[in-house]
Amino acid sequence: EHFIREMQESYSNLIQVTPPRAVLAADPQAELEALFGRYVGARRAATLEPDTRMRIKQRLKEALGRHGLLEIPRFERQIPAAQWTHAGDPFTFDYGYRPFEIDGHPNGHFKFIHALSLERDNDLAHVLANTLRYVREKEPAELTAVVEALPAAGAEAARHSQRVLEDARIALQPLAGIDAYAQSIRAELQ
Repeated sequence: EHFIREMQESYSNLIQVTPPRAVLAADPQAELEALFGRYVGARRAATLEPDTRMRIKQRLKEALGRHGLLEIPRFERQIPAAQWTHAGDPFTFDYGYRPFEIDGHPNGHFKFIHALSLERDNDLAHVLANTLRYVREKEPAELTAVVEALPAAGAEAARHSQRVLEDARIALQPLAGIDAYAQSIRAELQ
């Protein structure tokens, strides 16, 4: 009882203990396992589907890390769109940078990188297109959408997302070529 009281006081109600209840069971071990399963449950590691935005972003981050981009101060993370759109806009681009030169001229614009699934993130494709329009009203900008892969025949939802992005002049970068893409960014920042 002292242990339970101490636990309630020290964990600030993160763990709540209910009054004890008596249980009659022919097999106490089986009953404990059943109670544990009912109230605690087995915790399984969450696996991300290969075509979810979080899995694509994870693979993007790994590639950027392999090529040393995450250590470069000019390579930014979580860039708020509000500086180009309007106050209160909660959207953030995953990554972005300003290359030293564009086509041999001093740099004049930002390059954004954002992960999304063509199949699952149709709304995000529209948000990216609209947000980039606001950015381009203020300064020249490019956006590369890192995607799981280009759509297969019959994948209408993915094809629609692809059209939305391409209409907004957003480049698509499938994960299959992510290392070569990361190397090209590294070259732009050297």
